[in-house]
Amino acid sequence: MRPGGRTSLSLQLSRRELTLRLRTGYGNVESVSKEAIVRTLALVAVCVLVACAPAFAQDMKLGNVFQGQGFGYLIRYPSDWIYQNPSPYTVVFSGARGTPAYYSTVTIQNLASTALGGKYASVDDVLSEFKCELASGSEEIRIYDPKLWTWTLSDGRKLAGKGFTAEFTQQGTSYRAWEVVFPHPNGNVFCTFAYTSSPEEFATYLPIAQAMFESWTFLEGATSSGAPATPPSGTAGPSTGTATASGIRVLFEASGHIYQLAGTETEFNLGKQDKRTYTVTIPSAGYLSCALVDEAGQWIGVWYVDPSGKKAEGRAGTQASIYGGIYPVEAGTYTVVVGPMKAFDDSEFALQVYFSTTPFTLQDLIAAFGDQYRTLK
Repeated sequence: MRPGGRTSLSLQLSRRELTLRLRTGYGNVESVSKEAIVRTLALVAVCVLVACAPAFAQDMKLGNVFQGQGFGYLIRYPSDWIYQNPSPYTVVFSGARGTPAYYSTVTIQNLASTALGGKYASVDDVLSEFKCELASGSEEIRIYDPKLWTWTLSDGRKLAGKGFTAEFTQQGTSYRAWEVVFPHPNGNVFCTFAYTSSPEEFATYLPIAQAMFESWTFLEGATSSGAPATPPSGTAGPSTGTATASGIRVLFEASGHIYQLAGTETEFNLGKQDKRTYTVTIPSAGYLSCALVDEAGQWIGVWYVDPSGKKAEGRAGTQASIYGGIYPVEAGTYTVVVGPMKAFDDSEFALQVYFSTTPFTLQDLIAAFGDQYRTLK
């Protein structure tokens, strides 16, 4: 993501990945404190269920842990939930596809502060843009229950966050969302936490969102930026991985889902395609390659666009091998695009981009990163 940039999700994904972007006034607000990284919740008073939410949160089973290196935090989530990275520094948690919880999401996003060249100087700046984005895309909006949050770190520092609840309608579909924004302890980014669901399902999955919020822990020594200025290692973002014996290192990695958007081959050929676009900085002249793993029977491809606008195919979706070609490159900013090769492709994917200052071969990639014939499922 560019410094200070935000992700605009396609309408086809808005039912799942919509993150509320909004600001409201803070007059009479409730102060809530967090001691030694354990947050005491005073959440949205939207229904009777919320009054007993802490007990639900304590009993909630969160069997999985997400800790993307470079994201600057860890969070627990249910064993039967999944997560996706629709863009660098953004993670979306939900129930598994085909379950009712699939359409109720918890989204966490890192946004670069002005200290890192971004456009956000404060939590209020983030919330102000949220409000503008939501207001411009909603037919109806109701905002209520603003709160202040205090997160007390183990060294005594206090982080001041703000949160609210909102109900809104977009393209005839109603949503309810609860969002909190905190500055990260490193001062480089702001972290947003958003739980979004339909009004009918909001109370059902709210205890899960609350429990996840309670488990959310900042890694105070982390240097994650939310922007490419100081490349971190992670599941969706630049990586500074150690070079292999052959001199190859993982320059960038991401995971996510490519959705089928086209109903016909004609629609697909006219450009109705779901794609993910990433920016990768090549540090010097050298050689570039990639690996893209998708689900069995799916043809998800990846290609590069160099600084001059020239396009090169990284890995054709029709390839049996997960590894793409090896290309000489110069230093500069490259665009990496992941997308479908067939009209009806619909698949999760895992991408790695490799770089070396010296030539390498397919066999070097296999030796360093594993078998070339594999799928996600």
